[in-house]
Formats: sequence, C-alpha cells, structure tokens
Amino acid sequence: MFPDPIPINRLARHTAGPDTTKTAAIIMLGLAVKDLRDAAGLTQKELAKAILVSNSTISRLENADSMPEGRTVEAVMAYLKLDGPARDNLTMLFSRAQEPEWFQNRFDDCTPDYLRRLLGLESVAIGLTTYDVRLVSGLLQTPEYASCILRTGLHLTEWDSPEMALRVAMRRERQERVFSQAEPPRCVFLMDESVLLRRAGSDEVMRGQMLHLVEMAGLPHITIRFVLLDRMIAGNEASMAGGMAHLQFGRGGLPDLVYVEGYRKADYYNKPALSAEERAKPWPTKENDFERHLQLLLRIQGEACASPMESRRMLDEAVARYS
Repeated sequence: MFPDPIPINRLARHTAGPDTTKTAAIIMLGLAVKDLRDAAGLTQKELAKAILVSNSTISRLENADSMPEGRTVEAVMAYLKLDGPARDNLTMLFSRAQEPEWFQNRFDDCTPDYLRRLLGLESVAIGLTTYDVRLVSGLLQTPEYASCILRTGLHLTEWDSPEMALRVAMRRERQERVFSQAEPPRCVFLMDESVLLRRAGSDEVMRGQMLHLVEMAGLPHITIRFVLLDRMIAGNEASMAGGMAHLQFGRGGLPDLVYVEGYRKADYYNKPALSAEERAKPWPTKENDFERHLQLLLRIQGEACASPMESRRMLDEAVARYS
C-alpha cells in the first residue's frame, strides 16, 4: 500500500537536502528571505535600501526570477542579524542553488528553455496531475515511442545523430528521477483518447507503448485516465493545443504550481500567498491565473474522463489493436 496517498496530507520533501534540485532551492531561498523580511516588519524597498541594492534585486531574489547573488544573500543575513538554524538554512539553500540541475551537464543543449523549470521541480513534488492532448505523457513514453516522436522534428540526416540519442536518454533519466524515488509522487495522468489511435511508429512500437501504460497503471501511485472524444471540455490554449500539469509539494514545501504548455513556450502559475485578511473572507475577491487553470484541469478530470477501470479496458483494446 502506498503510504499516505493523498498529497495534501503529506509533508514536503526535505528542502535543503542533497536530493533537492537547484530550482527548488532557489525558490525556497526566496520564500525564506520573504518570510524573514516580513517577520522583521520590512518592505522590499526598505530592505533594499538598508543593504544598498535595488528594489528589483530583492524582488528577483524573493520571486526566484534569477540566480541569487552571494553578496546579496550575505547582506540580508547580516542586516537581519541571522544566526543559528535560520542562517544555516539560508546558507544551505544558497549552496545548493549554485550547483547545476541534473540536465545541465549532459543534456543542456537539447533541453528547451521553457521546460527547465518543470524538470527542476517535478522530482520534488509529492503529487502530480498532468493532461496531455496529442501524445502519451513524456513521463510515460517508452524509448521506442519517444524516438519516433523526436524524429518527426529532425531532418533525416539527424535520425542517427548523437543529439537524437541524447534526447531519448534525457527523457529516460527524467522518468527515473520521478518514479525511482523511495516515495515517488502520487501521479494522475490524463490523456486524450486520441493518443490510443494516433500512430507514432509501427504496430510493434505502439503495442509496446500500450503495454507500458498497462504496466504503469497497475502501480499503486499511478492513475491513468483518458479524456473521451465525445465529451465537451472547456477550451483554452492548454486544453486544446498543449497540455497542463499541477504540481503539489506538500505541507511546508513550495507553493503549488500549474504548468501550461503551448507551442515552444510555457507559462508557470504559482498558488498565491493570501494575506490574513484575504484568507478570512468567505470567497476570494477575484480569480487568479493559478486558480483558473487548476479549475480547468479539475473539470477535465471530473467531467470528461473515463474512469480508471474503463481506461484500463480502453488500453487493453489498444493492445489488441496493435497486436
């Protein structure tokens, strides 16, 4: 039995440990600085003026918009007179933020810029819900299926190139980092029914991919459901053209994140931190982008998907179709 299966009830992964990614460390560092600044009763402008940096420098640090600078972090710790666990925590997070992401040493040239933040965060999530429109989710693709997909974007002379092999290897390592953990994230994969029909290679390739989905769906921490073609879904760029992912990080961890993919680009929406006054209201004063996209993902899951059992039957039919 998978321990504590409901992500919202699980504690976050240790944020300053050796398994923490560079991206997660940068975000946690910014959140820690913001919390310490708020506890000291300072605005961003006041802290920036006190340590002789621009207001935008503090904003970028807290929002993880750029690599943190050592002199800025040190100045913040000195001005706030941090010592003990608070200083140790910031020091550890800053140290981890200087190390490369797992994909940077070997796969840097073939990793799209828009995907890097997602790759740096999905392995530290404790809950992951994705929706893919046209293809099997990258986290579930077999090497053979992935090779067929990747070849369509390359010239014929590049099919046997080192870059092709690197792209497939990167996809495989990405899967290993998410699924081979002692406690992998609780995953729900929503895929359009058309991925069962859309050919991405020979019958052998397609049958192997379908069998792999059957195997993955049998794991206790993975649910696979198909969005039925005869169901009406709310439409926007993500639901009709690209895909979405909702990452949950658990209590005490990073803010929840929604990833929305388009053509050669992606947007990232964090769960907003509400003030005490806002939290006391019976409903939010206005909808934000995070909530809007999360509601769309939940609607697709609740209104347009086959059940896990029905989805398994559809997979069995697909296996037979390609046999």
